[in-house]
Amino acid sequence: MPRILEVPAAIVLLIITLPLILITLFISSAFIGFPPLYRSRRIGQHGVEYTHWKIKSMKSGKETGRVFFEARRINFCGRLLRRLHLDELPELFLILTGRISFVGPRPLPASLLKGLDTEIRETVKPGWTGPAQLWLLRKGKLNKRLQIKLDNHYVKNRSFCYDLKIIAATVTGVFRSKPADLTPNGSPDRISFGKDPGN
Repeated sequence: MPRILEVPAAIVLLIITLPLILITLFISSAFIGFPPLYRSRRIGQHGVEYTHWKIKSMKSGKETGRVFFEARRINFCGRLLRRLHLDELPELFLILTGRISFVGPRPLPASLLKGLDTEIRETVKPGWTGPAQLWLLRKGKLNKRLQIKLDNHYVKNRSFCYDLKIIAATVTGVFRSKPADLTPNGSPDRISFGKDPGN
């Protein structure tokens, strides 16, 4: 989506969702832990790292980079925030600052991209939503190799109309999304990740 459209759209959405953001911050502070904002380093356009903001949905503890290995840190409130995708609302500020776009590859930490060809996906900004995010909404799980494939497909076929279709599918998909699959042993990708001594 052109930057000239992204900025006003992000401002409007921030104004509309501000009360919801404040309520979500309160819920996170009261039932998950303070501070309510979670930040992490993600890989952006051209492989440059940036600070990614979300509302905290997991209690403090050892991080592996994959939520299904940290499921014990998620309580009822955290699951609710994730199911409704309220934890992702602060990403609108990242759209305003130009770190991410409305549509693009799913932003990931560098540790999850080891050994994968990320050259194509890194030619564009990460996205608040995209084909990989849609797959996760519909299936509740997504391995990293399929994610790279979906991200690369988006980059090769992206257009304004394609972006609008993805945004529309995301809006409807949020209300029909499957709960995240938090079972660690669900796929060879997860098993190999769990055995990685670097994580």
